[in-house]
Amino acid sequence: MFHDLITIGGKDVYIVEAHHTVLLPWAQIRRKHADAPALVTLDHHTDTMEAFRRYRYRITKGDEDAMDAMLPGLIEAIHWEDDKAVVDAVFKLKNDEHIRTALLAGIISRAFVVNLSGETWTEHDGIYESGALCAIDCDKRPHDDACMITHAAQVLESAYLDHELAMLNGMAQADRLPDTETAPYVLDIDLDYFHSEKSINPENPETFHRLVRNAVAVTIATEPDYVTELRCEGSDVTSASLLERMKQHIEAAMT
Repeated sequence: MFHDLITIGGKDVYIVEAHHTVLLPWAQIRRKHADAPALVTLDHHTDTMEAFRRYRYRITKGDEDAMDAMLPGLIEAIHWEDDKAVVDAVFKLKNDEHIRTALLAGIISRAFVVNLSGETWTEHDGIYESGALCAIDCDKRPHDDACMITHAAQVLESAYLDHELAMLNGMAQADRLPDTETAPYVLDIDLDYFHSEKSINPENPETFHRLVRNAVAVTIATEPDYVTELRCEGSDVTSASLLERMKQHIEAAMT
């Protein structure tokens, strides 16, 4: 339910359409490990909204105290050893709520979010976000429309990912937590991270391939509507074309 599971070069790859439904494959991955893995995710958005925020708002008609009172029971009901319990939780989730839900439920231990929404911060709660405002070597002030194309073209380059991972590692180290690539970790990819053909065809994919190779599993959200909405003007990338190219990257990383 919700996902396809394929194996590429010995690496398990779980593919979902709606990103929040990845909670089920994350739970299935969790069962294979004595300790909850970390999450390293590449996404246009941060996907770090409060757990079950919209479900709780609807049930309580927006009463904040009642919403707060609901949350512990919803989290306690997520038995990650049981598919049915996780599926029940997924039906109560909306987009962008899955990372905090997984963290609270013990499915992941911490989350590192490379995003294109310009969010670089942490609440020191196990979630770390880094979002460069432009390509890391861009010195334009202010950034303009042309910068969007330059930025999009760089997001899978090793220099860019090394920069973002260093930002995340610095935040985690300040909290005395292991960094992004301390095993085990799940590599999660939302295809709306890629806004152009160039964005998924880097000149130097070494860092990305290392992330793939060392991950315990890879999860991919295709999010076709967001891919179309966010792609650069003149680009004709689709979730289908990006998925096929991503499979090629995984195969190359595992060879």
